[in-house]
Amino acid sequence: MPASARLWWVCRVRLPDGEQATTASWIRTSVKSLRSESETTMSRRNFFTVEPADGPVVEPISKMGGQPVWLEQPQWPISRNHGTPMSFIAQIKLPAGLIYVFMTDATEYVDDAWEADGGENAVIIQPDGRLPLLGVYGSIVEVYGSDDPRPIDVSAQATGPTVAADHLLVAVPDDPDSYQFTNGEPLWLQNPEVPGEGYGLLLQWESERLPFPINFGDAGIGYVFLSPDLREGRFLWQNS
Repeated sequence: MPASARLWWVCRVRLPDGEQATTASWIRTSVKSLRSESETTMSRRNFFTVEPADGPVVEPISKMGGQPVWLEQPQWPISRNHGTPMSFIAQIKLPAGLIYVFMTDATEYVDDAWEADGGENAVIIQPDGRLPLLGVYGSIVEVYGSDDPRPIDVSAQATGPTVAADHLLVAVPDDPDSYQFTNGEPLWLQNPEVPGEGYGLLLQWESERLPFPINFGDAGIGYVFLSPDLREGRFLWQNS
């Protein structure tokens, strides 16, 4: 990601003595660019937990569950294999907008849901984002008539399936046992799967640390990546 890019969070902060801040707080972290293998510099990891919100969250801040707060025309992604709206997982605050993360039937097992370009998950960016491209291979070529990548289908519906009620991301002290953080180098459960050249990690979730069910496989980790120009995102998950 560009060295000038900044990731802004709005969330509650867990203070060292365990008390919670009473007002929303901004946490600013740098997202450094990937230059070369010898010069790669990654931002410091920022660990967090996820806790229930007091009610529906309708502001453009980072959250999980509930309904997305759209900044432009709604772009609800549609499952490639099932033709149904995906489940909303989260929205994450960016310097000049939001990213929205979706997955087909997020609490159930779905083929290809772990693939960054399988058509069963999606990252939508507003404003001015690009729709994620789907991989076209095998029998899918016959359906589309070409093996050229194509954007995921979206609907203009503003609301739809969601993983849970609204939850907030709460910053916590560094935790060497946690796989749940923003920025930094990803912690992989299997072989590295960076989804594109120059893509950087925005965030990763640890399914066993979430207060609601989500299917990233057995003790799985979900990874969200952003393109160097911050206009396109990818999601994937791995399990043990």
